[in-house]
Amino acid sequence: MERENLPNDVQTLQNLLLQQKSMLSEQESQLAQQNKLIVDKDRQIADLLDFIHLHRRNRFAPSSESSQHQPSLFNELEETINDDAEAETNNSKEKDNKKRGKRKLLPDYLPREEIIIDLPEEQKAGMKKIGEEISEKLFIFPAKIVVKRTIRYKYALIDGGDIITAPSPAELLPKTMASSSLVAHIITAKYMDALPLYRQEKIFERIHASLTRQTMSRWLIQVSEKLIPLYNLLQDRCLDCTYLQMDETPTQVLNEDGKKATSKSYMWVRHAPGDNPIILYDYAPNRSGKVPLELLSGFTGALQVDGYDGYSAVCRENRIKRLGCMDHCRRYFFDASKTSKGKSIGKKGVRLIDKLYKTEERIKDLSLSERQLNRQEHSQPILSELKNWIDDLRSKITPKSVAGKAVNYAYNEWKYLIRYMDDPSFNISNIGVENAIRPFALGRKNWLFSASVAGANASAMYYSLIETAKSNGLEPFDYLNKMLEKLPSAKTVDDFEKLLPLKGVFQA
Repeated sequence: MERENLPNDVQTLQNLLLQQKSMLSEQESQLAQQNKLIVDKDRQIADLLDFIHLHRRNRFAPSSESSQHQPSLFNELEETINDDAEAETNNSKEKDNKKRGKRKLLPDYLPREEIIIDLPEEQKAGMKKIGEEISEKLFIFPAKIVVKRTIRYKYALIDGGDIITAPSPAELLPKTMASSSLVAHIITAKYMDALPLYRQEKIFERIHASLTRQTMSRWLIQVSEKLIPLYNLLQDRCLDCTYLQMDETPTQVLNEDGKKATSKSYMWVRHAPGDNPIILYDYAPNRSGKVPLELLSGFTGALQVDGYDGYSAVCRENRIKRLGCMDHCRRYFFDASKTSKGKSIGKKGVRLIDKLYKTEERIKDLSLSERQLNRQEHSQPILSELKNWIDDLRSKITPKSVAGKAVNYAYNEWKYLIRYMDDPSFNISNIGVENAIRPFALGRKNWLFSASVAGANASAMYYSLIETAKSNGLEPFDYLNKMLEKLPSAKTVDDFEKLLPLKGVFQA
């Protein structure tokens, strides 16, 4: 408004000033809101950029958490050749002066065949033997198929009457050509060596054995059903334990009632640590909290799991003591350490948690009482520092940022994360069950899916037996071969008990 247009009345001027002041105040308020909105948007954009960066790193970059000595899948031969060539070039002048390291002796338990090389008789005339030069090389003989014919003699009385035939031995799969060793080989190749049945079919073709994948699949499902008593006995022992670890991992089943072929199903894994560790796989069509309620029916001990809420119901209803997993907590901070905004927070979180792991590594071979004392002396101060730092950060950090998710996970899971301190037999993390899942994850990359629910259940059975056998120091093929040979003769609970893949229990 121009000066000459201003009113002369003082009251009118005052009202006009108040009106202008109100408008200015409203504009300032709107500007402040817009500035706040811009700041919030900038923060959201920064958080999203961090998530994009993290996703790209996880998808395309090698994990920094993996060992630097992990072998390359495709380049290990080339790397070895290059390393040898480089070493040969660099050390050519020193070769005469340096002693070569002794080659590692081949194990005594390997069978040996001797090849004697002697001088001709005329050359060694007038000489006496004073010693031997011995060298050893490894030979490998490709797999071969042998047909064993069972011939049962039949007898009849000379003057006629009934015919008597020698009794047939108990067989794993009657009226098939499958022996226990053949089935054990197929199981080991698929579930331990991650060889899908279609690849095994091609391998068998090369040694002139006609075994289709459909035939092998049918055998595996039929045998898995005969193994249910073993699984039930393992489950009884598992649920009698006072401390379990549990986790789940996705799988895919093509022909599943009421579900699309592309939908997710799950393998749930229970791990009972101890002198006779037990690992049990169970197929389920979903990740519902009803699954652990069924799998842990009657269990009232301590259960170590990640932060998934699906375990809450069973812990509440069974009065189970729930433990958290420090590995999961560390991964959140590790992810934050790879972002621009959360780098310092992530690195500090990882550093503090790594101190806890160093204590665990140092005390792992001590007695339970010594472990407890060491944890109180060395781990408790670190946990207190970590908790105070997390509490202080919560009000200062964006909850939805990568670092904010790490801080909130640690805060929300804290009472579970520190419960490993209550008992020296508890582990700081769920790594035992995660290690048990890795063979399944490797196999899944090769065979991709199960064709049916029956196939998924069979896979769960075989992974349970193989991983339990491995954890108990049993060689899987040897165990499966001997166990399957004795399985047809097992009739009583005691018979099946002797076939469990447990150290000191299995009777070959």
